[in-house]
Amino acid sequence: MNQSTDIGRRTSLFIEYNHQDITAELKNFITGWTYTDNLSGEIDNLEITLQDRDALWLNDWFPRKGSIIKPTLYKTRWNREELKTKIGEFEIDEITGNGPPSRIVIKALSITEANSLRGQQKSRAWEKATLKTVASDIAKANGMKLYYQSSEVIKKDRWEQEGETDLSYLYSICKDAGLCLKLANKTIVILDEADYEAKPPVATIIRHSKSTDPIKVINYAFKTSLFDTYAACKVKYRNSRKNRTYSATFTPPNVPNNIGRILYINEEVSSNEEAYRLAKKRLREKNKNATTITLTVTSLIHIDAGMTFNLIGFGRINGKYIATKVIHRESNITLHLRRCLEGY
Repeated sequence: MNQSTDIGRRTSLFIEYNHQDITAELKNFITGWTYTDNLSGEIDNLEITLQDRDALWLNDWFPRKGSIIKPTLYKTRWNREELKTKIGEFEIDEITGNGPPSRIVIKALSITEANSLRGQQKSRAWEKATLKTVASDIAKANGMKLYYQSSEVIKKDRWEQEGETDLSYLYSICKDAGLCLKLANKTIVILDEADYEAKPPVATIIRHSKSTDPIKVINYAFKTSLFDTYAACKVKYRNSRKNRTYSATFTPPNVPNNIGRILYINEEVSSNEEAYRLAKKRLREKNKNATTITLTVTSLIHIDAGMTFNLIGFGRINGKYIATKVIHRESNITLHLRRCLEGY
């Protein structure tokens, strides 16, 4: 790899702190940083490690919890053009230190502590409402926007939140419905996992990468398992009040020959069609992590959680994968990927 391309794969962190650019002031203190971007279920976070030989950060420069950081990822000496990626607002949540040598670690989260979404337990209920309505009410109550994208209308006679934080409750009902939940830029984002996986791959990742490839593999580790995976799912529910039984079985295409287990589900449904949709969701939840791979890479493109990639050169685990977690650093990126499911 030539020097300019190598440098172009490195990423710098530009920092705005309480609406002031402090990038230059931090230059001689930052020893490392990570930005973790999650697809669903975890709060995005930023960690900055600072050397503090002169105890400046321990004293006059000590960061204030609750302060706002606006970071930008910046590709220096980009091989074609400069690439800047703003990654939203983060609130300083935790400050730790140790020594010698003295160092300070600042951890910031993509949701503020003042927001009651994760800091206050609540109890309430919704009657004959859609999941989108529940999410919209929670977003409004916390001063946030809602971005909701799912082709399916998910409706229940009753939604009940009992002694849970809004974040915990919202995550549980989204997970139950097979939806992704993400918090970013004062917005609650809810999307269908299957829709994410159906998106075209943004790049091909080759195990034996060349220096000219947009994504270069440094190392990898994979796991594929038959444990708790199933060939099909059967939902059966009897409504004793109506004296009706609803049932459906979903079998995905291309089931491996060595998987013969059937997943049986007994959950309330109101029609055979709803039973079929539930069977797909429950099977997806069980099977989606059957094959996972973690890659350490350098990249000439910005990578977000939720992007899909074609993997080749990995033998039997070749295929299309989705990024569930992306950890950015100055020198490399760690990708947590799982194989996309076909047909569900």
